[in-house]
Amino acid sequence: MNSEIKKVSFNKEGGCDFTSVLRSRINLYFKDSEISPKANLPMYAKSIFLMSLAALTYAALLSNLGGGLVIFGLYVLLSFLTSIGTMNIAHDALHGAYLSRSVGNRILGFLMDLFGASSFYWKKEHTVDHHTFTNIAEHDADLDVPILLRLCPKAPHRSFHRFQHWYAPLLYCLNLMHWVYFSDLKRIYQVFKDKQSGPGKPSKLEVFLMIAFKMIHVFMFLVVPIMLLPVSWWQVVLGYIGFLAMAGITLTTVFQLAHIVENVAFPLPNEEGKMQNSFAKHQLDTTSNFAIKNRLVHFLFGGLNFQIEHHLFPHICHAHLHKISPIVESTAKEFGLPYNQNHSFFSAIKSHFKTLKRLGRSDSLKLP
Repeated sequence: MNSEIKKVSFNKEGGCDFTSVLRSRINLYFKDSEISPKANLPMYAKSIFLMSLAALTYAALLSNLGGGLVIFGLYVLLSFLTSIGTMNIAHDALHGAYLSRSVGNRILGFLMDLFGASSFYWKKEHTVDHHTFTNIAEHDADLDVPILLRLCPKAPHRSFHRFQHWYAPLLYCLNLMHWVYFSDLKRIYQVFKDKQSGPGKPSKLEVFLMIAFKMIHVFMFLVVPIMLLPVSWWQVVLGYIGFLAMAGITLTTVFQLAHIVENVAFPLPNEEGKMQNSFAKHQLDTTSNFAIKNRLVHFLFGGLNFQIEHHLFPHICHAHLHKISPIVESTAKEFGLPYNQNHSFFSAIKSHFKTLKRLGRSDSLKLP
């Protein structure tokens, strides 16, 4: 993000405000239930189960169970399982929500690096920029996308954006590939080129681990299969591209369903950089849940369907979000605040692409 952009601040609530009431009710829930807001036993079991499935699929890939089509299918399956594991384990860990100790969370966060993407930079752009400045143009890193997509009303409009709801899935497929082989490498290059230090800059250890995990990723998912599988190298490369594409569209789509949908707002600060609402009210205005009664969606996507709860309490493990959701919803309604949601996974997808279509029109500045 441009460092010259004016700093954004939120209004403070006074008296018996929504934030303090909600926080006290959530704290009381954990106290009365005598449970920790971090990962619990079912979460540990789920994590082991997902990692075991991914490991078995990787072993099957290297076992030469069939020809090129089988290899491609196993790459795609492995990608989906790894994406699920990343959303369930690494995402919580990088928010400090999985374990009580930061060192343990950081170690679990490296599962994302093994996947090919830098967890250091993802943590900064997601847990800091996106979670703080949700849906605020030029501040939310998730809105900072190539010119081919227009994700907010303030973004420049181009004539080809009217087709973006058609070609967006292709770009989503390319997202992880761009992240792994362009964005991360560009950042690493900048670190060595600028030789700067300070806030936001990775330490020497982080840079070393970033490079090491990038090499391990390429070795595990590309070099080893080429060495072991009795098929042409290009078939393995094709499978690896399928791996990156499946992960790209899975991760990108799921994260888009919370903020680039109907009924959410894209508020802007005033000339002094002040937002109209408090931080908590801003999160309610700019975030939407989806399929909160669907246990399979909750299981697969690591509670990301409870985005409102996650944005209000990012340090609570997603295993508890379905339990505190009724508290958040009732408190929001008590204070006359919105609680946006799509009732199914497919209605959320439909809402997302309808929003892309509206944003693709030149008159989309009229969006609420």
